[in-house]
Amino acid sequence: MNNRKYHTDPGELLEQGKAIMSSSDESKFHFKVFAVNMVLAGTSASDVGRSAGVSKVTVTSWVKTADEQGFEALRVKKQSGRPSKLSAEQLQEIDAALSQDASEFGYKIWDGPALSDFILDKYGVVLSVRQCQRLFHELGYSLIRPQSFPSKGYEDTEARTAFKKNSGISKQ
Repeated sequence: MNNRKYHTDPGELLEQGKAIMSSSDESKFHFKVFAVNMVLAGTSASDVGRSAGVSKVTVTSWVKTADEQGFEALRVKKQSGRPSKLSAEQLQEIDAALSQDASEFGYKIWDGPALSDFILDKYGVVLSVRQCQRLFHELGYSLIRPQSFPSKGYEDTEARTAFKKNSGISKQ
């Protein structure tokens, strides 16, 4: 029985410790190794799991993995995700097309729907409008909204002031 008088709630400290142990891939690896070592030293998997905040099944699977494949197999592996529908060469061609005027390809402007249609026509690959918007971002393009009035610093400040709502200039 633990008789220590804590300044901070022990449950809160336990949660903070768990967060630290799962904060990076390296700390997760060390946590798994420590749990396996505790079991190998004689502590039951259920006791280790209970104190570490994971299930007994998880701890026993870590022990099994370490036993069969070694401790290195407990490291977190990067998951690659779904492969791209477009090759690197196709992405370069799309980037080159986006740097040209959209009217050369029969579009008013380069936007999500236009890019989706372009990719479908040229490569036969279906990408949603949202995927195309993400593709713009991946290729380094950003959204530029059209301005309906001259920007600041423009020489014709009278036209700008006249355009503004409530500018104080009466229309005659």
